[in-house]
Amino acid sequence: MKPSSDPFDRILAALHGAALDEARWPDADRLIGEIIGTSGGSLGLYTGTSAADVTAFLLRICIDGHRRKDWERRYTDEYFASDERVPRITRLDYGRITPTGDLYTDAEKRTSRTYNEAVIGVKARHGLNMRLEGANGMEVIWAVHDPVERGGWRSDQIGLIRRLRPHVRQFALVSHALAEARVTEAAARELLASRSIGVIYLDRRCRIEAANDRALEILRQGDDLMDRDGFLCTPTPEENAELSRLLARTLPLFGELGSAGSMTVNRRLALHITPVGDDYPHFRTRRLAAVVIIVDPARQNRIDPAGVAAVLELTLTESQLAVALAAGQTVDDIAAETGRAEKTVRWHLKQIYRKLGISRQVDLVRRVLSLDGFGAPSHDR
Repeated sequence: MKPSSDPFDRILAALHGAALDEARWPDADRLIGEIIGTSGGSLGLYTGTSAADVTAFLLRICIDGHRRKDWERRYTDEYFASDERVPRITRLDYGRITPTGDLYTDAEKRTSRTYNEAVIGVKARHGLNMRLEGANGMEVIWAVHDPVERGGWRSDQIGLIRRLRPHVRQFALVSHALAEARVTEAAARELLASRSIGVIYLDRRCRIEAANDRALEILRQGDDLMDRDGFLCTPTPEENAELSRLLARTLPLFGELGSAGSMTVNRRLALHITPVGDDYPHFRTRRLAAVVIIVDPARQNRIDPAGVAAVLELTLTESQLAVALAAGQTVDDIAAETGRAEKTVRWHLKQIYRKLGISRQVDLVRRVLSLDGFGAPSHDR
């Protein structure tokens, strides 16, 4: 069948394709920009209604037809928590098209960092914003960036944006649901593959969502970790407070970047905790929010750094660092033990990430542990 030449139909076809293949979203946004006459767009999924409880689950920013991960990360890290328009957008009537300027007071237009830096940076000061009805407690925010032509928005442009609202909404919900299903499926495979390493998955409220056999054994024993009414806890108040701080950094309340981290429990077990998602924090799942990998060095066969270096194609220094991290040591521990500066250790860690094509410590730990019976080495993109 010959592709439709109708501009609206072409956009719908692009959105349908992008829903099944998220990598095609920039192409769909580029087509929307060409047909409507806009410099780009932003799309997000969120829960909550105030600065204290809004959590972003999806964020995509495209400018001039290109996805801008740099601005996604910068906005999430630097502006989201203080963006004055966020709670106002969450209270808009569904589908109401609101200019960016109407979401800031006159005083905020003079003082707001977001309005004077981020909004200008993504070419959205004269853009249009709308809240679209979501599903399962999540809602959609769609922002159309500045018009390409001077003179403001024409009625035909507004009309086309109105027609596209339900289809953009559907794209956001379907693409997130499919991505979340893929992450959940991958997590299930990892749980089944792990034999000697404990693996626990937590939801966004830090409740235990799933655990493999080794983790359940540790929880039943209760000497190091416990399941207390569905929450992961330690026997001692001091270590429990440290675990709480680590989880708070991993799963922040706002949309900002969560950070992976490690700790030692009872001077024996090493815990590695990291957010779950694809290119976190620009995509987050709801069911699975963090993975906890539990390593008992006493039960592990010694992993030879030389073997790790050969298999993962690392230098001996890099492989020694990787093995130490997998055993539960922190960067500070390794710096103190080796006499290196902390920044030097972190530089080596970045080199490892670059060589292996990964970006998180937990992925490195998994790769190293895979050489000691943790299933086949993963192939992170």
